[in-house]
Amino acid sequence: MNIANTLKIFYMAVWRNFITLTRYKMNFLFSIITSVLWALGMFLFSFAFDSSLLGRTVGTTNYVAFIIFGISFQSWQGTALWGASSMLQGELSTGQIDYTFTCPFSRYHYIVSNIAALAVQDSIFFLPMFCVGLWLASTTLTIHGLLLGLASVILSVAALVQFGVIFAALTLRYRQITAVFSFFNFIIQMLSGMFIPLQILPVPLQLIGFSIPVTFGMDLLRHYIMETITIFNLTHEWVVLLIQLVLFSLIAKLVVSYLESRAKEKGLHYI
Repeated sequence: MNIANTLKIFYMAVWRNFITLTRYKMNFLFSIITSVLWALGMFLFSFAFDSSLLGRTVGTTNYVAFIIFGISFQSWQGTALWGASSMLQGELSTGQIDYTFTCPFSRYHYIVSNIAALAVQDSIFFLPMFCVGLWLASTTLTIHGLLLGLASVILSVAALVQFGVIFAALTLRYRQITAVFSFFNFIIQMLSGMFIPLQILPVPLQLIGFSIPVTFGMDLLRHYIMETITIFNLTHEWVVLLIQLVLFSLIAKLVVSYLESRAKEKGLHYI
């Protein structure tokens, strides 16, 4: 095979991949947006290494423990956002999805139960890193603080599960939404305080962070274990966590109900 033919095959392969990429318009758009946002995120991440700024902002210079408690949430983040979506994609490919959506049980509870089961399973991967964080924060750790911190984790993860239900519905509606997952993955990691204290971000980005379920869960966890300064009053943060759980649960139920009505009309393979 000569060089000209090799280059032609290479060109055709590149063009084919580009056509495939742009076929799913929403996925292509979010791929571009996410790549730009990660560049911005890396710039903001550099500020977190200023120990004096960290101390003034959140009341601790123990950045290692700070970030470990944030990263530990990733054990559930992937499950909540992708668990149900992967499950339903599998049912689509095997032809089981119509059966699932025509059985006499709540589809919302079916999706939530499966995500919750995965979350319990993935808690195994949460514990090792979480225990390292506890050891690094041993000077401020109390049993009372640990229990309150874990309670905030449970509430925030429960709200995050509702995101998973919504993403599962998006999968059934748009089929290919991996870039949308990447976009929200960035939002959760960079704007929730997982890696960077929310307080050092510009106000518009802080407002987005306040709407993310794990933001106040992580903030309360760090406060009760590390005695950090919370973003808002403790009572307000607990109230916001409860409101987020109720609100996202309602939205998730409405989205699933919409899918059910479409399924009854056309079947899920034709949505």
